[in-house]
Amino acid sequence: MLKFYKVLSLILHPVFLPAMASGVYLCVLPLPLLVIQKYFVFLLVIGATLIVPLLTLFLLKKIGYVKTNHAVTIEERKIPVIVMIVNYIFLASVLQEIWQLRELVVLTYATSLCLLVTSVMFYFKTKISLHMIGMASVLGFTLVYGINYVFSTITIALLFILVGLLATARLELKAHNFKEIVLGTSLGVLLPIVLNVLL
Repeated sequence: MLKFYKVLSLILHPVFLPAMASGVYLCVLPLPLLVIQKYFVFLLVIGATLIVPLLTLFLLKKIGYVKTNHAVTIEERKIPVIVMIVNYIFLASVLQEIWQLRELVVLTYATSLCLLVTSVMFYFKTKISLHMIGMASVLGFTLVYGINYVFSTITIALLFILVGLLATARLELKAHNFKEIVLGTSLGVLLPIVLNVLL
């Protein structure tokens, strides 16, 4: 069972989720964009949320600041999280120029705000689960826009199941405690909903 949890944690890793979620968003929803525009947006998301964070982690490992790919300790997570905040704000500011992508902009800002809260909590010696922020943000996004785009209840139910499975996986792998899981899940679900109202 631990092997399954490890595979699930890898597939639903925070650096992979934005690319997967935006890919589904661009392919499934009826957006008034040309195919070339969708490819551009997708590549932009991959660059900001996948390539740059992985390069940052690689460089930090080279200089000895981070010891493993998982960046286990709070100290190891500080710089990667700051880089991710900058990347998400940059991505949101670029996507904001394309009015058809309001939903993706809201989700991107919500994620950057989640990461900002995470970085502040470092100073209180609290480590929030980035896995849960990522997965719960997708759930929050779906709950916000499910009515507009008539998402099926099966889709929403599947996301709830994935959130539950991922939370179980992180606990069983002893990557986080219950408090860190709850904080990550709460931030991920609530902030997209709140920002959808405010923005």
